[in-house]
Amino acid sequence: MKMVGRTHPGLQRMRNEDALRYEAENGVAVLADGMGGLMAGSEASKVAVEKICRHLELSAIGAANDLGAAIESAHQAILEISAAKEMASKMGSTVVIWMRTGDAWHGAWVGDSRLYHWHHQQLRQITKDHSLAQRMLDSGEAEPGVDVEAHYGHVLTQGLGLRQPLDPGYCSGGCESSGQRFLLCSDGLSDMVDDEKIAAALSCSDLEEVADRLIGDALDMGGRDNISLILIEP
Repeated sequence: MKMVGRTHPGLQRMRNEDALRYEAENGVAVLADGMGGLMAGSEASKVAVEKICRHLELSAIGAANDLGAAIESAHQAILEISAAKEMASKMGSTVVIWMRTGDAWHGAWVGDSRLYHWHHQQLRQITKDHSLAQRMLDSGEAEPGVDVEAHYGHVLTQGLGLRQPLDPGYCSGGCESSGQRFLLCSDGLSDMVDDEKIAAALSCSDLEEVADRLIGDALDMGGRDNISLILIEP
């Protein structure tokens, strides 16, 4: 198994509020995108990644239901930090997780950080954003002609550390022997680079080259947010 990660502050942000960790030897990858202003977002994303990785390590990276418990542990940790600091503004984070157990992979997410699957030159977004825009599209509330992603795409309906109850998304599948790759990314990549360009980058043979190309594509399109990604070749 091979994993490659990158994170970049982008061209318009003073600090990087994304965090990531990947452990190819354990088959675990976690990426988080913090929010809250000042240093709150950066702290929230780091806590999310640390708590989730620690929980999975202590649980011996076993069953897929460990993902839900790991997410809840991170959620509670961020809530406690926010309460201790008596923060008036929201302190929170998105998260997306990929884990391999045997011949299967499992994923979980909260918020709008994404997981993509690339197989036989075809790209598929596996996760579904926990955003107001996605909710409006799913319910049919979106008005004709309104670009809901532009207006409501960054209004999250779920996030670690936010007050609403969590309902993480889950996904799973089998690990093919070859021709299969996974991409975890923050919205700093997915907002800037369309699926066609992501797929084209993933067709490069070397994962390091794929990572550099995706970061470069996001920067070329303006780099309006922090850009983070993890690439996986199971």
